[in-house]
Amino acid sequence: MVDHRELFEDVAAALARAGFDTASGPSPLSIGHHPEGVVLGWSPGAGPDGPPSGEARAAVSGAAALVLRECGFLVTETEEGELLVRCAEPVTVPPEPAAPEQWWG
Repeated sequence: MVDHRELFEDVAAALARAGFDTASGPSPLSIGHHPEGVVLGWSPGAGPDGPPSGEARAAVSGAAALVLRECGFLVTETEEGELLVRCAEPVTVPPEPAAPEQWWG
C-alpha cells in the first residue's frame, strides 16, 4: 500500500482547524489510509446516543468534503459511502502563443 502520511496529516489538520474531532478515540468520524489517498468514514461503534443516523452522516460527510475542497484537496465518494481524499495535481496552464507581429507596410 502506498503511504500517504503527509496527506493524512494535512487532511487531519484541515479537519481539526474546522472543528472536527480528529483525535483517536470515541469520535465516530474515522480517517484511514487508502491506496489512492486518505479515506474518511464512520467507525463501526455506536456513540453514547446510538449510531448516527443516515442524515447526520450525510451532513457531516458533506461538511467535511466542503472543508477539504476549500483546502484544495480532491474529494470523491467511494462505493462504500466514504470520502476518498487525494492531493490535487498542480494545474499547468500552457503559455499563450505570442501574437504574431504585424508589419504595416
